[in-house]
Amino acid sequence: MKRRSERGQAMPETALFAVLAVLMAFGLLAWIPTHRARTAATAAAYACSQFLSQSPDPSRARQNAIRVAWQTLNADWSATRGVNYRVQVSLPGGPGEAGSCQVFFQAPTLFDGLLGLGQTGWNSEWFISRSETWKAWWR
Repeated sequence: MKRRSERGQAMPETALFAVLAVLMAFGLLAWIPTHRARTAATAAAYACSQFLSQSPDPSRARQNAIRVAWQTLNADWSATRGVNYRVQVSLPGGPGEAGSCQVFFQAPTLFDGLLGLGQTGWNSEWFISRSETWKAWWR
């Protein structure tokens, strides 16, 4: 009985494993901008909703909330260069009613040409907050 040799099989297996490892590394690196953009959008939406709920003046509430959201998005810690953002604020209808802040983001895709991916769509993070009845003078 003649035995077949497994000689020379290690080289193709190593090459296949190396290609798969490189593809996995590129895939994991491609998630970093999206994760950072989502984190910044969550922080901005939360900050926006907090300022929206604390403001006793509805005319300035929207301006303050949007300003705080943009300050959070443009902070040094966010490191989200190349990400597109949009901020949308819905004012509460009256004392104790809900208002909301929504931050839309579109993160660039790393290795776009290499991976053959298209431009990603818009994602969003949002928070709802209730205005404090004792502070809100909505007349």
